[in-house]
Amino acid sequence: MESFSSADQLRDGITAFEPDVRAITTVALRADGTMSMVTLEERHAAVSRFELAVSVPLDIRIHFETAKNLYLYAWFVYRFYPVAEQHALATLEFALRERLAPMFPEQFGPLAKRHSGLGALFSKARKEKLITSSGLRAVERLAYEHARNRMSIERLREMDALGLDEMEFDDSTFEPLPEDYTQDLLDIFAETLPLFRNTYAHGSSMLHSTVLGTFEIVTDLIHQLYPSQKSQTFL
Repeated sequence: MESFSSADQLRDGITAFEPDVRAITTVALRADGTMSMVTLEERHAAVSRFELAVSVPLDIRIHFETAKNLYLYAWFVYRFYPVAEQHALATLEFALRERLAPMFPEQFGPLAKRHSGLGALFSKARKEKLITSSGLRAVERLAYEHARNRMSIERLREMDALGLDEMEFDDSTFEPLPEDYTQDLLDIFAETLPLFRNTYAHGSSMLHSTVLGTFEIVTDLIHQLYPSQKSQTFL
């Protein structure tokens, strides 16, 4: 019979408050070029950035805070990371259902004949223009990534034309062009978010710690569902 690591077993009263061995071996590249362990305080700072506005119903905000706590406590139990991501996606599903139920009670309300999952809720909210790619922080990051890749290709072509083996250039000066924004991220999210949600819900061995991107997506989409008065005025 296979045995498993003590790090994955139930903690006892002595080890319950000790960091997971995988947490203390996680390092980050610092601004000065050195590498050092990521601290619990840094993890807290990273996840605390994702805070739902008061325009979001309280029950949904509490649900999301639970996901954030799961992320923080993954410092002690590394396998809380997928649980945190699953709970964050469940928060999005919760928010979508609460937003759509009053608008379409027969389809998404408590008396609906069929329970709708994240995929159906997401598609309906998108069709009703309750969520769009506009304003998603991930859109800007992807556009800058496309712009950076485009500039690198242009410099390589320039080097080839000039017969150069190397060239120095400042990659901090580029700006995305309209064509760098052509991809609608909601197309990607419509496929991937329900897939991850269902994979977790039905049991999975998937394990990774890079889940804050999901927290960002969930935060941005929920804020579109429940915009603050300031956001409504801006739009």
